[in-house]
Amino acid sequence: MREYSCLIKQQFSSDKYAIVPIREEDKYAIMEWRNEQIYHLRQAELLTTEKQDWYFTNIVAKLFTEENPKQLLFSYLENGICIGYGGLVHINWIDKNAEISFIIKTELEKEYFEFHWTTYLSLIEQVAFIELNFHKIFTYAFDIRPHLYQAIEKSNYLLEARLKDHCLFQNRFIDVLIHSKINAITLRKADENDLMQYFEWTNDEEVRKQSFNSNPISLENHSNWFHKKLADKNCLMLIAENAQKEPIGQVRFEKDTAQKISVIGVSLDKSCRGKGLAGKILEQASVYFLKENPDYIVEAYIKAENKGSLGAFSKAGFSLSKHLDYQGIESVLYTKSNS
Repeated sequence: MREYSCLIKQQFSSDKYAIVPIREEDKYAIMEWRNEQIYHLRQAELLTTEKQDWYFTNIVAKLFTEENPKQLLFSYLENGICIGYGGLVHINWIDKNAEISFIIKTELEKEYFEFHWTTYLSLIEQVAFIELNFHKIFTYAFDIRPHLYQAIEKSNYLLEARLKDHCLFQNRFIDVLIHSKINAITLRKADENDLMQYFEWTNDEEVRKQSFNSNPISLENHSNWFHKKLADKNCLMLIAENAQKEPIGQVRFEKDTAQKISVIGVSLDKSCRGKGLAGKILEQASVYFLKENPDYIVEAYIKAENKGSLGAFSKAGFSLSKHLDYQGIESVLYTKSNS
């Protein structure tokens, strides 16, 4: 399987369905589906095998080695068999957004259209929001397929714009509809302005209860610690924000460069607990860290009694390594790496 150099994870799956970097073996099936469904595509003429070969050789092949490709294309598989294809296209790496493309095997459209669209959207969102930490993804569609809008709206995409009489279709002008979804969670590096936010989180009652050192922290000690960590090149402090750019939690990585290990710590704002956000934040943060430090192992030391954290780390792709006594407390070690 070919791999995109800009991605760490290459395959994204749910039950028997998966998306993988577009496969050479699927190109003629894709050509047939595009020709059969040309009415709703921005495709001016029917494809030929010669055109498809040229496209895969001169356009698609280059995408795998580019640092910031303009598109990322995937084969959509059911039990390993290609039944569709799509990707992120017109990628804007600066503004962190991209358009979604997707078509399925023509004979599946009548009965299984909504199922495959919703399944595919859940997979491509993993690429966009978790692997690439994009801010926004959207669909651009001619106003001729109402069943499409029903499917994407069920996946919580919002109608952002209707472009009136925007495209000429069969000798008449039609509207274009744009539906979008904004990443609920984005990450940024902490800075000096976050000192008091960290102080509030650090002294939160539940945070102190689940910490290995449960004593309250004074502002003076916290300030000294915070500035020291910001200056430490082996410490990465990330703030998680919601769509309104409000801080909702933090993740910290402490690197041991000799052993290629980093210890991770996480805490959520009390207003955000119990919503399943910890696992999402941990998954995005660990992908962020491992992309910059691909040969590291991330370690999480968790109190055995802290069932919420155990579940969050598990959902974020961490694996139980062992049970241990850590600082005199019954604990477990969870780990994650690129291998």
